[in-house]
Parts: sequence; C-alpha cells; structure tokens
Amino acid sequence: MWDSVRSVGMSLGQLGLTPVLGVIGVLLSATIATADSSTPAPPEEVDLSIVGSSVTDNQSPLLSPQPWEPDTIAQSPSVAQLSDVQPTDWAYEALRSLVERYGCVSGYADGTYRGGRSLTRYEFAAALNTCLDRVNELVNESLAEPSLAEDLTTLRRLQEDFAEELATVRSRMEDLENRTAELESNQFSTTTRLSGQTILAFNGGLQGGVDDPSLVLLSRVRLNLVTSFAGTDQLLTQLETGTGGANNDAAAYLLRDEGEFRDDLVEAGNELTDQALNQRGSSLNDFPQLRLNNQNSIEGIRDTLATNLRDIALAAGVSPLEAQEIFETAVEAVETAQGISGFLQTNSALEYSDADSQVRLNRLSYDFAPNPNLTFAVFAQGYASDYVDRNRYANDSGDNFSTYGFVNNQLLLANDPPGAGAALRWNPLDFLTLRAVYRAEQAAIATVTPNDGNQRGLFGDPYLGVVELEFAILDDLAIALQYSGGAQGDVAYDAVGANLQLTLGQLGVFGRFGYAYNFPGGIEPSAWSLGVTMSDLFIPGAVGGFAIGQPLVFEEDVINFFNSTQTNYELFYKLPINDNISVTPMLQLITDPGNRGDDAIFTGTLRTVFNF
Repeated sequence: MWDSVRSVGMSLGQLGLTPVLGVIGVLLSATIATADSSTPAPPEEVDLSIVGSSVTDNQSPLLSPQPWEPDTIAQSPSVAQLSDVQPTDWAYEALRSLVERYGCVSGYADGTYRGGRSLTRYEFAAALNTCLDRVNELVNESLAEPSLAEDLTTLRRLQEDFAEELATVRSRMEDLENRTAELESNQFSTTTRLSGQTILAFNGGLQGGVDDPSLVLLSRVRLNLVTSFAGTDQLLTQLETGTGGANNDAAAYLLRDEGEFRDDLVEAGNELTDQALNQRGSSLNDFPQLRLNNQNSIEGIRDTLATNLRDIALAAGVSPLEAQEIFETAVEAVETAQGISGFLQTNSALEYSDADSQVRLNRLSYDFAPNPNLTFAVFAQGYASDYVDRNRYANDSGDNFSTYGFVNNQLLLANDPPGAGAALRWNPLDFLTLRAVYRAEQAAIATVTPNDGNQRGLFGDPYLGVVELEFAILDDLAIALQYSGGAQGDVAYDAVGANLQLTLGQLGVFGRFGYAYNFPGGIEPSAWSLGVTMSDLFIPGAVGGFAIGQPLVFEEDVINFFNSTQTNYELFYKLPINDNISVTPMLQLITDPGNRGDDAIFTGTLRTVFNF
C-alpha cells in the first residue's frame, strides 16, 4: 500500500534543507494508526500564523482548537522535550499518518525506501510545514473530508510543539524564495568562454623528376574567446598562429611557382617564340638569346616573352599598335597561367599549413538573433565560408578532410580570402534556409589604405557576395543552391554552385559543384568534389574518409599551356585517443598537377589535434 508514496522529498529539496529528505522513508516504516471516525463538532477559528507561508489570508474555520481532543494525545509526553523524533514517538506516528492520508510529501527522486531512523527536529518541522500547506489547500478548495477535523487537532498540537522549528523553516523558505526570484530575474550574465585547438602535423611527399621536399612539422594554434551579452548573441574573437608561410606542406611546395610551373612556363614560352620565328622562315635555334631558360622569376619570363613576341611581330612588318596588342596578350596569358597555377596550388595544400608565424587576429565577428528564425552577423575579420557552403562531412580540417579544395567550394568562394563584411541566415520554413554574405577582402587589412582611389574598403575591389538557398526536406538529406558575384581586381567574377550532404546510417556523403562564367583570363571553368565518410569504422568514435575532386576544369587556353586536368584524392582515418585528442594518418594523391601532364604528387601526413 506504500508504493504510491515511497518516494518522498522532491518538493522538500527546494527548502535548502538536504537532511529533510530523510523523513520520507522513515515516515513509511511504521503502520498507520486508525483515527477516531466520530463526527466532530463545528470547530472554532485558530491562528496558524506561526507557520508563515503555511496559511493564507483566507484561512478555513476548520483550522481551530477542538474541545474533543483525543485523550491519547493529551496524555503523551511533550515533544518539545525531545532532541530528535523517534519512530516510536506519537509525533512521528501522527505525521506519518498525515503523509499517508494527504500525500503531502511526494517522495525521493530515486524511488528508494529509507526508513528506520530518527529525524532531527528541523527535518520533522520541514515535513510538517509541507503537510500544513497541503491541508490548507484542501480547506480553501472545499475538498476536505469529514475526517479532516480529527487531523486538525493533531496538526495544532504539532504546531505548538514545533513552533520554533517551523519559524526557522519559514525563514529559510523565504530566503530561498528570494534567492530563486533573484536568479529568475537574472537568468543570464555576461560571460566569456575560452576554447582552443592545436594541430600538429608531420608532412612529407615526393614527385618524380624533382627533389623531394623535406619532412616538416606543421602547426596551427587557435584561441577562441566567445562572449554573449544577452543569450541570443555571440561575439567571437579568434587569435591564430602557426608555422608560417604558404609553401610549407609538400603539395603546396611542389606546386609553387618556382617548381614545375616555372619549368613548364619556360618550355611553353620557348615554343611560342619558335612558332613566331617559324612564320618568318627561321627558328629559335637561330636566335638562342631569345630563350627563356636563364629567367628565374615568373615576372622575368613574362616580360621577356612578351617583348620577344612584340619584336618579332614588328620585324615582320606588323604595325606598332598590333605589336603592342601582342605584347599585352602575352602578359595577360602568363598572368592568367600564374593565377590558375596558384588556384590549383591553394586547393591542393593542407588547410592548416599556412597559418602566420605571428599571433594575429583571424576572426572578429558579432552575431545576434532578433528571433529564433533570423540571425544577423557583422565581421571585421572573417571568411565567407563561415556563413555559407557548410557541410557536416567536409568543412573542418581538424576533424575530417585536410585538403583545402575539399573543405569548401573554392571556385564559388574565389579561394575564400579573409575580409570584412556582413551576413544573415533566415529560416522562413523548417526545411528552407536562406543564407547570404558580403565580404570585402581588403577592408580588413590594416596595412592597406581603405580609401585609396575609391578602391578597396568595404565597397571596392576585390569583393564578393554569396547567396545560398538550402533545402532540407529530409533529416538526412540537404541540398544547397548557390550564387556568388563580385570583382577580383578589375575583373568581374560570377559563379554558381551546389552543395550536397547525405546521411546513410554510419555513411556520410558530400558533394560540391561550381561553375564560373566570369573568370580571370576569359576562361569558364568548372569544379567538383565528391567524398564519403564512415563513422565508428573498426572502433567506436573512429572516422574514415575518402574524397576525389577536380578543382579547375576548362578548355580555353591562349598559350596552350594547360594540356590536362588536375585530380585530387585524399584518404584519412581519424583515431580518437580521448574526447579531446585525435590522431589521423592521411594520404594525398595529385595526378596531372597544375593541369599539366607532370608526374603525380604523393604526400603523407600524420595529424594530431588537441581540442580544449
């Protein structure tokens, strides 16, 4: 019969008196004494103000002294003489009966029975106070039964014997209520949380026909200071430092301008010069001084080639104006080739390999949400990829894929340089999300004058705006359609893209596509990537992943420099050491690097990540 009341004390926990909970099981350890069922005379009014919060202003006339008080109570020894209340005391029996009858104590949270021990007077008073509240509620709601009159006599006696303890309980309850009200009125306080990430990565690689790059230890450290002022906003300050340099990892080093690109450019330039001479009935062998082999810098190769072609045209009787056009075309072609090579190099590098060796501000942004479906952001230093082109399976080089071209759609984001700007996210429907971001690249560079000739700054070149519409009709499938437009230098830039993420149990699939119909050099390239990840691979918490992609696919080529399409591959296996440390071996394969038919590049990386 005690199953319904064996858990006692959840409501008593609010009193701030932890020992009070012991009353619950104790009260249930004895049998219930049967009370006298005779009908009482109409009661007189009694003052229960000693209980404080136990009685309201609308007190019932039932709470009054009774002339028919049972002899068993009158003959009992005074409880005030006792230091503790024992299971054999009449007060103990009386209160236990009240608990059983009125359910005024609900029980322990774990449902256990803890009877068989005495109670302190304050534990007893706390339980008594709760029963007084319950009885008073029944009287005020006119729900009292006839037998209640007998219990009122018992309650009056208990009130008198425990008057001092009840007053103390009342005082503590009032103090607790005041503190609770203060907490409710100040549910949020301005705080700043510190978190961080450290990446250490051993990296090396090789390519046929060239000197192998050295084995290096790459590093990147980020500290995040996250502050909220209202609970619906966030100020992010991120500091970053690392190895420093843009050609630290093996893939970036082998694809640098001074590597195979320089040699291929010299070869292509010599062929163009020889073709121009052939139109005059001669060859490059007749003019060895026109060869580009002695030029070490890309700028030197560019200027020498353009000058040679212009002079050959002038010697062939071409007008000076036409010759100058040939010169400018050659300069633009070399610069376009260099830009494409740099784009491919960036897409092949490890995303965490080029952190500056000096501590710098990497992100400074403030997000705020006027309502749950709308968020605005402004950033003095940040990235467009912080707000668009997100993908749970390929977006974090410290957690999944490391190759920069797999982290984001770089064709859509123009390689995603840092800058200043603003962004928004709007969820008009549960399955529909609109995101937009505007980034001005040089508005965040302190060493560049933002008002130089009305260029740069927030609304000068280079800049980029991106709009993304994501459909997530199914919980496991999301597709985003994207558009980006802006200017890179003095050239308009426009691209469209798509982003796919799909969950199939432990298998995760990502895919990206981009197409640029305005691109430096007059080409119209496309790009794509596709990958899979498998969670809990071999051991719980481990993740394996494989991805393939082509960062720049095009056919147009003024100087016939690019004769193939680069393809990137990555394979990784992340092994968690604990919740904060993981170790990931990773392999890269790059075929036709630089969109040239050069030997493939192989790299290996052992990445260790510390999150704190």
